[in-house]
Amino acid sequence: NEEVGKKELGVWNQWTYHSRLYAAARYVATQEKMNLVQLVSFGCGIDAITGDEMRSILEDGGKLYTQLKIDDISNLGAVKIRIRSLIAAIDARKANS
Repeated sequence: NEEVGKKELGVWNQWTYHSRLYAAARYVATQEKMNLVQLVSFGCGIDAITGDEMRSILEDGGKLYTQLKIDDISNLGAVKIRIRSLIAAIDARKANS
C-alpha cells in the first residue's frame, strides 16, 4: 500500500532511533511476506508512544503488531507462545483472504 509510506506520523518524532523504527514499520507494511516484532524494555514511557505509533503504521498497512517486553523474560516459553500466536494469526488471515 503506497499510502502507508506517505501518511504523517501521529507523534512528534525527534529521535533517530525512533525514526528508524517508524521507517522499518512503514517498509514492513508494504512487504507481502514480512512482519515486524518490536522488542521493548519496559512498555511504558517512550516505549508506549513508539508502540502505539508502530501499531498504527502496521495496521494501516494491513499487518499485525506484536510487541515483546524483554526485561521481564526469564523463561522463553512466553516468547515462543507469542511468536506462535502471531504466526497462527498471519496464517488465519491468509486463509480468510
